[in-house]
Amino acid sequence: MLWLFSQMFVLCLVSFTVGCLLTWFVLRRRTHTGSPKTLLALPAPRAAQEKQILRQPVVEVAEEPVVTVPAEQESLPVKGNSRTMVYHTPESPYYRRMKGDVTFETETEALKAGYRMWTTKARVRA
Repeated sequence: MLWLFSQMFVLCLVSFTVGCLLTWFVLRRRTHTGSPKTLLALPAPRAAQEKQILRQPVVEVAEEPVVTVPAEQESLPVKGNSRTMVYHTPESPYYRRMKGDVTFETETEALKAGYRMWTTKARVRA
């Protein structure tokens, strides 16, 4: 039994060595000349388009005082997740990547609906 094991071991060792040597010879003969082949077909570069500047006559207009009316601040909606019942405000670090299946106009609406505010800390269960 030991004789069979030793024959199998020697056979595997010889075949492994031959495989390593063949691979080494093949890789040694390769020469990397020139630039490597691109694997993806890239689009041809676009020609730069010249910008045309149209010169128009300058017309002087009497300046009138411009009255700016303070517009209502365009507030981003508060996004809520109906599965976790958590809402995210624009100050939340997760606001951009969150899809939000429920939206609210204000935080008070979200609180009234039973949602809780986002937090960056892991909540510890008591």
